[in-house]
Amino acid sequence: MELLLSGYIYIPVTNPERSVEWYAKYLHFETAFEDPLYVEMRSTTGIRILLIVSEEAVNSQMMYSNGPQAAYGFVVPDIDQARQWLVDHGIEVRRISNYQGKSFGFYDPDGNIIELWSDYPKA
Repeated sequence: MELLLSGYIYIPVTNPERSVEWYAKYLHFETAFEDPLYVEMRSTTGIRILLIVSEEAVNSQMMYSNGPQAAYGFVVPDIDQARQWLVDHGIEVRRISNYQGKSFGFYDPDGNIIELWSDYPKA
């Protein structure tokens, strides 16, 4: 039997309405389902994110020796264009790094670090 996998990402948020608006505006996700515990959003490429209501300010990131890093990321075809688009829309972004492909991070309204990648190495 072949497993046909898809995926989803849990993202903790304190204000679902604000986060739905933000993820729609800046990452082009659309709302697929809402209930009192979470909002499911989907991209046109099939990525699913579940905005989970967190009453306390909890964010998703990993701590590395050089500081906090994204716990999740997305791949884009042109990293420079994506970064400039976010800057043009007032999003504070980190510098581009070139380790295993070009990438940079930025924050959602709850402080979750998001990373965008381009030129990701092929397996």
